[in-house]
Amino acid sequence: MKILVISNTPWSNENSLGNSYDNIFQGIENIEFANVYCTPARPGNRKDIRYFQITEKSLLRNLRNSKIPSGREIVNAEDFRPLNEKEQNNLNRAKKLRWQILFWARDFIWKIGRWKSKELLEFIDNFHPDIIFQPIYFSSYINDIVYFLHNYLKIPMLGYVSDDNYTLKQWHLSPLYWIDRIWKRRKVKRTINRCEILYVISETQKNEYTPIFKPECKILTKMSDFSGEMPIYKKEGADILMVYAGNVGDGRWKSLSYVVSAVSNLKKEGYNILLEIYTNTPLTKKMKKSLTGDGSSLKAALPYDEIVSIQKKADIVIHVEGLTKKSRCAVHQSFSTKLVDYFSMAKCIFAVGTYDVASIKHLSDNNAAAIAGTSGDVYVKLKDLLDNPEKLEKFGESAWNCGKLHHNREQMQAMLKADLNKVLETKEKGKAPKNQN
Repeated sequence: MKILVISNTPWSNENSLGNSYDNIFQGIENIEFANVYCTPARPGNRKDIRYFQITEKSLLRNLRNSKIPSGREIVNAEDFRPLNEKEQNNLNRAKKLRWQILFWARDFIWKIGRWKSKELLEFIDNFHPDIIFQPIYFSSYINDIVYFLHNYLKIPMLGYVSDDNYTLKQWHLSPLYWIDRIWKRRKVKRTINRCEILYVISETQKNEYTPIFKPECKILTKMSDFSGEMPIYKKEGADILMVYAGNVGDGRWKSLSYVVSAVSNLKKEGYNILLEIYTNTPLTKKMKKSLTGDGSSLKAALPYDEIVSIQKKADIVIHVEGLTKKSRCAVHQSFSTKLVDYFSMAKCIFAVGTYDVASIKHLSDNNAAAIAGTSGDVYVKLKDLLDNPEKLEKFGESAWNCGKLHHNREQMQAMLKADLNKVLETKEKGKAPKNQN
């Protein structure tokens, strides 16, 4: 079976898409993958994935000189051309600013760019995929590429969405934001309605999307093996070690700053507690200042395997969501993949967020974390954990049970295998994929 994935970032274990897809397909045999991706990032190093890269830079170079390809297959390290220091700094600056006009400028480049190239079609023809397994993006140009290749290939497509990329249940005062969202959501719906099945990340997302879209919605999250014995919590060292690793955008940095402040206050009161924060999010001076304090250290992101090793040594692992209306609306359907890692480690989870956010609701429904629902709760709930250390083991056990019930690899992957085989059989029988209009 050959599967095509069209994504923004490359399928790599250095980003969330790659980690999620590695996990979803882990152990399923006889599958080859091709990944068409649209950023200047380095591809992964899996032997069973072929990569084709298109970037804004390559599109602009091609517009200036049509002899320069707008995209290319990356076969080895020599084919990859990283951004120079100036280009990387400009990209980081744009990520921090997040101005709508910059997003529209990028969209314009893709609109006029010649990405429908012979190189792309040669790559697709040579790979000859059986199925498209498509992450659903809000991006216009990725949905345009999906539309083009789905029409070209005429093969079944399965969709996978992990954020609310469609509804208007958002909070933003800028009219430019709403113009952009209302315009682009049409293409999101077009992509989803071409799918045979739409995999969603949470019960909240399933409930909201089922009445809107044509394909059946099924919950598919990161999964783990819970067939063995639950890891037993053992205190290591004199300090209570707390670890946060991941993105701090969408208001998460502010929630995390409340944890930093609580740790500082608890240190002053004589508690032995340390907080380590690992992130690759570009940070402003204000963010850096808010995320450092007595007992807290801000560190650069590490490879996934190293982060897991650090988390396994932690006494408490942290999950945060933004507390503002805007932040809550942005992630109200989302579920963090790292929570499944926490469940499989049987770690005590300390979560900051409101109960109208899918990830916090999931933790609350399963009593799988100590939850601070407001900024004022953070110090109180954290102090309670330190004063009652037996709760570290209790919440770890609840987290394990939550993972075993809802994120069990054997059960979830059985569903995925059955779906893949079903759509492949449909293709082999010569039936046209759904929704080709």
